[in-house]
Amino acid sequence: MDWNKTKGLFIVVFLILDVFLLYQFLDFRAAKLEINKESDSTIEERLKAEGIKYQVGTQERVSEKTISAKPKEFSKEELNILKNQTFIIDNKRTIRSTLDKPIKIGTGEGKYFELESFINKNVYSGDEYEFWRKEDGTITYYQTYKSRLLFNNKNGALIFTLNENDEVISYMQTHLDDIEEFNENQEINPPIQAVESLLNGGYLSSGSEVSKGKLGFYTLIEVSESKVLVLVPTWHFTVNKQEDYFVNGIEGQVLNTEEGNVTE
Repeated sequence: MDWNKTKGLFIVVFLILDVFLLYQFLDFRAAKLEINKESDSTIEERLKAEGIKYQVGTQERVSEKTISAKPKEFSKEELNILKNQTFIIDNKRTIRSTLDKPIKIGTGEGKYFELESFINKNVYSGDEYEFWRKEDGTITYYQTYKSRLLFNNKNGALIFTLNENDEVISYMQTHLDDIEEFNENQEINPPIQAVESLLNGGYLSSGSEVSKGKLGFYTLIEVSESKVLVLVPTWHFTVNKQEDYFVNGIEGQVLNTEEGNVTE
């Protein structure tokens, strides 16, 4: 064996390998720098690049506590105060009522005035409910806690049924009771950060329109054995005026979504 030729061959091979590894290193470094450059882009810049319009409102930091609650079980005695209606209690937790006289829904700014007057006077804890939306044949209100809506909550809902003349003729009501706060106050992510969660999760497409975020509470856990619900501070957005999205205000994950026609 010619050792000098063999040694020369090894040197050439190692030089080629060194050049290849150097190329790989430089390519990896360039890719990493590109990734870092992308990650350095602000959420505002990313939304602008995608043509996504948004109204996130104030960026002021707020704090909230997680809350727990139980579905209320109604008794007929406590509902004797309800007037101008005939009602039954279904499965202890649901009031089903028929109004003695239909309530006409008007037009313009004060169209729900008569209905909300009825709610405040003739619905159990009516002042705890806030308008959510009007859809074909129904008007939905949800219960509130400290003026914050309990979003999309079947256990704290007030749903009115409309006839063909756009008159309220009946309603179904559930109510959450024994509401308690627990844990310490936790700082809520600003709404723009919640919008970023929607973008990262693929819920926003180019040209989407995102409404101003509204902070409320959303059911994270429902413990069937104890009938206890755990509700977390949550941002609500509508996208393209028809899709509802709920984002955990503390941890940032997108919670359950609901599609519907958003009208007032």
